[in-house]
Amino acid sequence: MNWSNLSHKLGLGTWQLGGVNLIHGIPMGWDFMDEHTALGILQAAFTSGIQFVDTADSYGQGQAELYIGQAIRAHTKDADWDRSKIMICTKFGNRVLDDGTMVQDFSSEHLIKAVDTSLARLSCDYLDILLFHSPPENFDWSNYDRGPLNELVRAGKIKEYGVSSKSVYGAKSVMDAEFGNVIEVIFNVLDRRAATILGIHHNRKKYHVIGRVPLASGFLTDKVFFKDPSMFGGGYRSKIPERDIKWFIESANKLDFLKEMQGGLTINALAFCLQSDCIDVVIPGVKDLNQLHAHLNALDISELSVDVLKKIEDAVPTVPSWWLPA
Repeated sequence: MNWSNLSHKLGLGTWQLGGVNLIHGIPMGWDFMDEHTALGILQAAFTSGIQFVDTADSYGQGQAELYIGQAIRAHTKDADWDRSKIMICTKFGNRVLDDGTMVQDFSSEHLIKAVDTSLARLSCDYLDILLFHSPPENFDWSNYDRGPLNELVRAGKIKEYGVSSKSVYGAKSVMDAEFGNVIEVIFNVLDRRAATILGIHHNRKKYHVIGRVPLASGFLTDKVFFKDPSMFGGGYRSKIPERDIKWFIESANKLDFLKEMQGGLTINALAFCLQSDCIDVVIPGVKDLNQLHAHLNALDISELSVDVLKKIEDAVPTVPSWWLPA
């Protein structure tokens, strides 16, 4: 499938489907995810018309990719559905050693092995998109050998490649170097820097941009109005610094006017991302079918008015100072 064939911008993130994912006994993913729930989410997503699935070989150390592969095999039994109806984006570069240590490896040798392993888990012959997974911000994109990547494209194993960046500044360096043609970056109603930094980049038209963390790791939900961090559970969120948690809660509370609009805070925050010109697809994660169906409602939200967009900008004009470059 090509980007132009996507019927809408709503995709599906699958980090949650990888489950707890312990590294040296430390949970680096989310809460436990059982197979029945994971497959139900994926099959419902395909049936509902979601055509973009984002994953990574490190989500549950391959578990999320395995679930996607199972869902694809089950869905292809339907005579009216085939693999070409969805775009699959996966990532590589985070490798777990025998002793449990996680290291980053973007070498050509690991690249080839990672692609073949992901294809096997996904039960696919090709990847629509392969992304470098959270490389260092100072990665030297200009001098990275693109030969093996281009050979994978020629061999038909991947269609496109690019980078899932830790920050918008890392994404900018990718665009500066004209590396690949897909960028994945944080974008949500609280952190709108992708629009102001990437949206005006002179190479923007050469890239498709995937908006990740559209609900600010779950802080853009009605729970924020309780102003109680304990409401947000464990998993990945337990690793977020306390001052960031405080900022998320305080900032989300300033958007209480979105709660009063049709759909509430979560759906309007997601609609904000879907309606942004700087983003080509949005990938909220889900942990159950209720969340999936709620996210689909964002497709029906009327275009946010200029007045609402102005209220958002006035309520949360910028990100915390400690998120900005020194």
